[in-house]
Amino acid sequence: MSEEKRQFQRLPINMHGQLNIAEHTYTVQVLDLSLQGVRVRLDNDMSLDISQPLTLTIQANEDSPEMTLFGQITHVQHDTGDTAATTVLGMQLTHISLDDLATLRRVLLLNSGEQDMDTHELMILLDRIAEALPG
Repeated sequence: MSEEKRQFQRLPINMHGQLNIAEHTYTVQVLDLSLQGVRVRLDNDMSLDISQPLTLTIQANEDSPEMTLFGQITHVQHDTGDTAATTVLGMQLTHISLDDLATLRRVLLLNSGEQDMDTHELMILLDRIAEALPG
């Protein structure tokens, strides 16, 4: 039995986004997100160079600010079921600005229904940031 290694709660969410990878732009559906990563679906089955860094731009709704997330693909799942073929990408965040982190935190908090859901997760994230700082 495998032990769960995830430290950040994933929240199912329904948002559209723009994924930029290797000079190509794709419209994607955001399936879930956390303070550490995001999972998106492309409405076609395609091969991608998963070694390329990517940028994902999402917006919770038309009144909220856009968030730009930088990351790396961690897994690819191709689905050629009864409907149109799709590709699901798992992405680990490698960079996010402080403003976008605050927006992401707010989106997660508002969609979780829990007022202190992310306190522990935010502390883990801040510890990781501090460990990565030089000196």
